[in-house]
Amino acid sequence: MKGQIIRERYEATCDSYDQLYRAEQYEKYFVALREIKPRGVVLDAGCGTGLLAEFMYAYGLLDDIERYICLDYSSCMLSIAAWRLGVLCADKCVVVMGDVQDLSLRDKSVDVTYSFTVLDLLDDPERGIEEILRVTRGRAVVSLMKALSLKDKLITRHRFIGSTAKDVILELRRSHAPP
Repeated sequence: MKGQIIRERYEATCDSYDQLYRAEQYEKYFVALREIKPRGVVLDAGCGTGLLAEFMYAYGLLDDIERYICLDYSSCMLSIAAWRLGVLCADKCVVVMGDVQDLSLRDKSVDVTYSFTVLDLLDDPERGIEEILRVTRGRAVVSLMKALSLKDKLITRHRFIGSTAKDVILELRRSHAPP
């Protein structure tokens, strides 16, 4: 399965992830968070090493949230995220092992969900979208690589927020009907 291969790859490279991808991830965060601000309970679905929390901290955006849930299925990535969140926001941040395709959260328990370059990695991206929308009562943002054919299908069904050199950023719509 694709998911297992991806998990193994992240486990093997997690120690160098920040050095390799911080600038690329920050570019996506800037575009997305300029449009959709974090508030209340925030889910970072596929949080990796917790770079989104680091970005929010740097821009004073963690102040506006009650709880930050950093969810990933790589134990190595989560160990780095746990350290990072322990330094930045131990009082309101939690690290959770989990799969975006099967979120262990209650329906509508999250105000804002962010999921950056995760759909590309899932065995069932549609299931991932359904799960994100199920747990989110507010707004949900995803990014995916421009090179993937999946993006063409999703752009017609969800709201385009912006793009970076490699990715498109969308706000998920509850109705899959075109605007």
